[in-house]
Amino acid sequence: ATQPGSLGVFTVISTYTPTLSDEVDIQPGDQVEVLVEYDDGWCQGINLSRGHVKGVFPKHCVDYATTPSHNAPPPNDEADRMKRVSSMYM
Repeated sequence: ATQPGSLGVFTVISTYTPTLSDEVDIQPGDQVEVLVEYDDGWCQGINLSRGHVKGVFPKHCVDYATTPSHNAPPPNDEADRMKRVSSMYM
């Protein structure tokens, strides 16, 4: 069962080796439960595949397309791209 406030369990798609004490080791195929998503592109979560270690890791290491949650909105990459492109013309 996921933690209260959890964003869901996701699959890791690239290795991250911790460089700081609050970071967590993740490997492709690991299942991580994301607890917090930060504005700077990092997440806090629990690596369910490696002893339930809690820590932070880069968001890009996780495959957000595998979200098990059906009530989550679809990825908004298209709108973000449109915003970035249109902002150049302002």
